Amino acid sequence: MTVQFIEITEDVADRLQVLTTPTACQVGDARMIIVDLLGSGPSWPLAVLVDQVCTAYEAPDGERLMVDLRDRDGMAGDDLRDEPALRHVTWVRATRLALRDLTDSREVVWSLHSDDPDEVDHPEVEVLMSGAEPRAFRVYLGEPLPDGSVSLR
Repeated sequence: MTVQFIEITEDVADRLQVLTTPTACQVGDARMIIVDLLGSGPSWPLAVLVDQVCTAYEAPDGERLMVDLRDRDGMAGDDLRDEPALRHVTWVRATRLALRDLTDSREVVWSLHSDDPDEVDHPEVEVLMSGAEPRAFRVYLGEPLPDGSVSLR
């Protein structure tokens, strides 16, 4: 299946940024799961950590966006935050922020660069859209994290 990537307007991008910014509590919850996982094994790839946090909070990858973000009158912000595709982006961001905090505080270390695609950071998430044609857009999540697997210091 070929997915056509579309451009989104700056207004939609700004709205998406607001709707998917995690709370401090969500970042703390992601941090707790990351530390638990890192305590159970020697190291974990970034993609696996993100997937584990998203799964724990019932925000799996692959959910299609079922609302039109251009429609400001259709749904309130709180309703949109519960939309599954946006909830996934929020938890990916929470996981990345938690990892950034753990890295900055030197509580975790990153292994050397790897050729394993699961260990290379892609600081973006693809959001699939509902409809007959497979379309998606990319949400950039900010500064990349180091390549490699993560382990506790």
